Amino acid sequence: MSDRPIDSRAQAIENIRRYQTELDESSELVQRMGNVRHWCAIEEHGRWLFAPSKFVGYENNTADDYLKGAGRGRDGRETEKTLKRWFETAPQDLGVELRGALSAFLEKHERPGPNRKANIHVLKEASASVAILGEALADAADAASPKVLERIAVDAAVCGGRPHIRGTRVRVCDILELLAAGAPQSDVLADYPYLSEADLRAALAYGAAASERGTAPAA
Repeated sequence: MSDRPIDSRAQAIENIRRYQTELDESSELVQRMGNVRHWCAIEEHGRWLFAPSKFVGYENNTADDYLKGAGRGRDGRETEKTLKRWFETAPQDLGVELRGALSAFLEKHERPGPNRKANIHVLKEASASVAILGEALADAADAASPKVLERIAVDAAVCGGRPHIRGTRVRVCDILELLAAGAPQSDVLADYPYLSEADLRAALAYGAAASERGTAPAA
């Protein structure tokens, strides 16, 4: 049990991941979801993970610590100050997508939609890198072949306007990152059974078009 604030981005991410597991173990934690005013979000493999900022902000947090306020020395205002080192309010182009993803997250746990005053915060670095890659790939549309564009879509209401596989919410950059990390195509297709080999080839071709135009971001 600790009242010590986190001191790294990695700890924040670990707490957000842990929150997903703790929800499965604590019905009281689930009940509290509707009251949360500040959510932190990270995106992993095409889906958003959420956790209350007050859960994210203290090291090695658990459901029991969060619900009991640990040593009662916790202050949400201090948590917000700490998290501003790594998080920012979600940019406008992500707002609709995140609100929808948060609503679906709450619905999954049979809770009503988010508090109307709820704010969603995303990692500064992630927000910036996603925006750069999204812009680079969007610029590649003119260079991509018609066959590729049949499978790739860019819609302001889906994935924050970033290129994705048509009819899904899987972004081109998600596929490129998985393949670049060495994931076999068979593993990617197992994780996303609604994709096909043609979808993966289209994502690669789209990324290649971005590189050909000199719009791909630096690693």
